[in-house]
Amino acid sequence: MDEERPETEAGAKAAADEKRRSDSVGIGVVFGLLGLTLFLAIDTPWAGLPMLVVGIVLVAQGMKGGRRRGTDD
Repeated sequence: MDEERPETEAGAKAAADEKRRSDSVGIGVVFGLLGLTLFLAIDTPWAGLPMLVVGIVLVAQGMKGGRRRGTDD
């Protein structure tokens, strides 16, 4: 079944922004879980810290974009 297509350019932009935010949160969760796993599994906990930080940043960026209101031009 085909997805609904937005009828306006603003609707298309909003759909693309929503997809990008969704992708950012998903990738952030993957990086965060990988970092947490490395942090807990390896003898040196610092090995997973960069992945954990990247995951937190990506999730935060995705969540920040979701709360923002659009402006009417």
